[in-house]
Amino acid sequence: MAYQSLQGPHLDEDSIFQEDIAQVNDPRDEIIGSRDHSDSRDHLVSEPLSLHKSNKTPLVQAKEDSRHHWSNSTSTTVDKPESGSLRSWNKVPRLRKSDTWTLEIISLTFGLGAVAAIIGVMSRFNGRALPEWPYYITLNALIALLATIANATLSVSLSSGISQSKWIRFKTSDAPLSDMEVFDDASRGTWGSIVMLTTGRGGLLGSFGAVIAILGLALGPFAQQVAAYRTRWVESDVGAEIPRALNFTPALMGNTSTTGFVPILPLKAAVYNGLFAENNRPVASLPFNCQSGNCIWEPYESLAVCHECVDISSLMTRYCPPEFGPTQNISQCGWQIPQGGQLNTSSDVFSMTSFIPSAYGDMPHSTLIRIIFMGTEYQDTPEQLNPWAKQCTLQTCVNTLHSTVTNGTLSENTSDSVLNHTVLDISSPSETSDYGVYIKGTFPTEPPFLLSMGALLSIRGWFSAIFANGSATRTTSDFTRSITDPDRAVVVNLTVGISSGETFFDSDIVTAFYWNYYEYADGLNMLMSDLAVSMTTAFRGFNGAVPVQGKALSAESYVHVRWGFVVLPVAVVFLTVAFLVAAMLSTRATKTTLWKSSALAVLLHGLDQETREKFVLGDGLHKHKRQAKNVRVRLDVNSEKEVLLRGCGTKC
Repeated sequence: MAYQSLQGPHLDEDSIFQEDIAQVNDPRDEIIGSRDHSDSRDHLVSEPLSLHKSNKTPLVQAKEDSRHHWSNSTSTTVDKPESGSLRSWNKVPRLRKSDTWTLEIISLTFGLGAVAAIIGVMSRFNGRALPEWPYYITLNALIALLATIANATLSVSLSSGISQSKWIRFKTSDAPLSDMEVFDDASRGTWGSIVMLTTGRGGLLGSFGAVIAILGLALGPFAQQVAAYRTRWVESDVGAEIPRALNFTPALMGNTSTTGFVPILPLKAAVYNGLFAENNRPVASLPFNCQSGNCIWEPYESLAVCHECVDISSLMTRYCPPEFGPTQNISQCGWQIPQGGQLNTSSDVFSMTSFIPSAYGDMPHSTLIRIIFMGTEYQDTPEQLNPWAKQCTLQTCVNTLHSTVTNGTLSENTSDSVLNHTVLDISSPSETSDYGVYIKGTFPTEPPFLLSMGALLSIRGWFSAIFANGSATRTTSDFTRSITDPDRAVVVNLTVGISSGETFFDSDIVTAFYWNYYEYADGLNMLMSDLAVSMTTAFRGFNGAVPVQGKALSAESYVHVRWGFVVLPVAVVFLTVAFLVAAMLSTRATKTTLWKSSALAVLLHGLDQETREKFVLGDGLHKHKRQAKNVRVRLDVNSEKEVLLRGCGTKC
């Protein structure tokens, strides 16, 4: 009998358990249930109270009535858990804590702030040097951090919105039970969003959220692409210097020269370097100061040597030496020009004839030397008779130079040249007169540049010796001569350009010009240019030179913002805002309870009994998933006013 009295109250406790679960839902929502259940519970509880005449609950009263069937220790063990269990039902968490969009709005605000911070940081450093922050923190690290914050916070709003769209979907229409899993997967990650889009099970709102979730994958990479790092040159404080020549006056007296003066050794070295180095960098020996390795100078003027070459082939005529006699074979004769250059015979394939200005003023006073080159072959047409002639001149001048140093290598361009074409007769010099070469530059404030009389005469005298007239010949008679013959010194088996074979040269200077003529398209002009630049370098490296201040440049990495890549992060943020607003409005319009991704809501408002019976527990999850595709449900109120996912036939 004691067992019977204990069993009755136990059934009443089960009723209380069921009713307490039903009331976990928000009492403000009319869909969840009514107070009728609480009335029923009051009735069940009041009956045991009247039987036992006690203020205790039926379950506790029943336990006390049956104590005489148990030992004292057992009674104590039973009483305490029962009272604790009853107290626990008053602490059941209620879903009303998630009845607002506060968390999503806060998260979205942080996402907006993170993207705005990316734009602000980029605007702040656009066009500026890379920042140097403590602990080696880089700008990329800051952008990556902000992009991660934006991704994380936006995903909260997307997840809640997609989850809520699930309840809206089942509240407004019936759908396959398998759609519950589709929505849940989409709210958890990108793969689920892709599945939702490919299966088309998300509806308009859910698909909208899935698209945003997929686009959100590119938010981080696009944010990183906003900043590009480029290099530019900025002025350094180390300074730069390069010399320019205001005058050139050194000369040595010597009786070996026809003029009584000989050049200093640095000038001789410069001439030989220009003629024979063939490195196309005669300015390489110029001393300059550029510690950064990259420097620029404003245009400046310097005393220099200029060259000019002109074609005079049209002036050539046949020339037969007197030793040929009156019965001359014209085919064996050479050529000449009125200026005095000659090819003595047809076997002379190349000749060089030099002219030094005389004291009587037959040339401009600034002229150093004039050379006439003649030949019988064009540079690109071998073994064909094509006579040609070219006149080249070296003359003192003032050049306007543009100098730059790039990676330690100096390069210069000449933008303007000023020459003095004054013809001066110095056959009867006056001791009180200055016969130096004075040239006024283009800058009004600059004094005239000077090449002293001694330096001018030393160059002319030495040039008359080394640029002696000579030729290149291809006849067997010349090879019978001894190489020690003072008039015939150089025999070369030469292959250069299109010219090949044994060729006899009168001097090394003739060999150099012959080589350049056949080796390069404009070889004569190139060699004269190298000679002029090399002499100018010598002028700028001696006592008459002064330094020109320039700017030292150093490479600086700076931030270049590519604003086009900002479009996607900004678009993702605003699309997320639009999606969340749409989810909020749809929830209110359909009067759907705000359950979002709550697992408790799924447990409390699961399938009704009839639909649950369609699934057999032992069939396995895979079979249940296939079966769920054919079971259509809808969130609805049953006959007991419980909100459940009710199964549907053709209609709900």
